[in-house]
Amino acid sequence: MTFTDPAHGEVRVLVATPREDDPWGVLGSLRGTPWGSLVREVSGEALAHARHGYATPLMREIGPSPKHLMGKISDKDGLCKLSRPEMCAGATPMCRPGRKLPDCYEPPGDLTPEASESAVIVSLAWRDGCYVVVVVGGEFSLI
Repeated sequence: MTFTDPAHGEVRVLVATPREDDPWGVLGSLRGTPWGSLVREVSGEALAHARHGYATPLMREIGPSPKHLMGKISDKDGLCKLSRPEMCAGATPMCRPGRKLPDCYEPPGDLTPEASESAVIVSLAWRDGCYVVVVVGGEFSLI
């Protein structure tokens, strides 16, 4: 989603789609990982305000910008699993969450396949300037 607000400009947000009673949905596999610790839970009310042109409540809840979040992932948790010698001919120090993260990125570590896929989605969203959030609670509509 993209919101435009006079005070905050353009705000890009990737919202997790809930599953049953779990607001984290597909991102639930990231709970307890360094990735999950950086995904912010926001209220449905704050998101609803942003949908209606007033992003200030959402920006109060959303936390650091995506560019700052990328820097919080350590090399141990963020350097592409293919960055080892003889694994990838194109591997560079940019093969970690950051502005130049390549689309072929694969997170390292002992993540489950689902968590690994979610970490890629989160990393690429951050690279593209999107906040990644989980919405907790109901929204409202003025329409």
